[in-house]
Amino acid sequence: MKYIFALLTSLLFFSGCSTTTYTKQISSGLIDNSEIIINARDGSFKLKGEFTPPFRGTTHYHSLNISGEKLIKGYQHALDFGAKHVLVKVPSREKELFGVLSLDNADERGFGPGVSSYKIIIPEPYTTAAKDGKISVVYEYYNIKNDALFDNSNIKKYSWILWLSDEDIFK
Repeated sequence: MKYIFALLTSLLFFSGCSTTTYTKQISSGLIDNSEIIINARDGSFKLKGEFTPPFRGTTHYHSLNISGEKLIKGYQHALDFGAKHVLVKVPSREKELFGVLSLDNADERGFGPGVSSYKIIIPEPYTTAAKDGKISVVYEYYNIKNDALFDNSNIKKYSWILWLSDEDIFK
């Protein structure tokens, strides 16, 4: 009985010591190519050139919890946390690409250009790769400052992520 009480007390104590992520809003953005247009599928916004973020997601993806194949398939989780279905017009394609766009807040410990403004760059190799129902993912990341407890130097957090495909597979 004494051990059970000690175990329950320890669990109660440690459950209160969780990590909280504090964020700050990113208030502006830029699509680097003036010929690229990102439209919400529901018609609620259109992004071209400089923009004010029309929504904020709370996905909080970072390189330790999602990369590679998990990042490619991570659009559904992002949709659950505020990402939006979009259509993306790029100069190298006649037909718009289907997509999911996540515009997240920045971690207050973040540093680099990605914490003050979204800069959406969609290189042509990524739009070319989004064919035959395949998913291509572009994003911008920033680094996290070390704190007193952890070495965060290898963590990269995503400020925005855009999943693209030539087929309507993002349901």
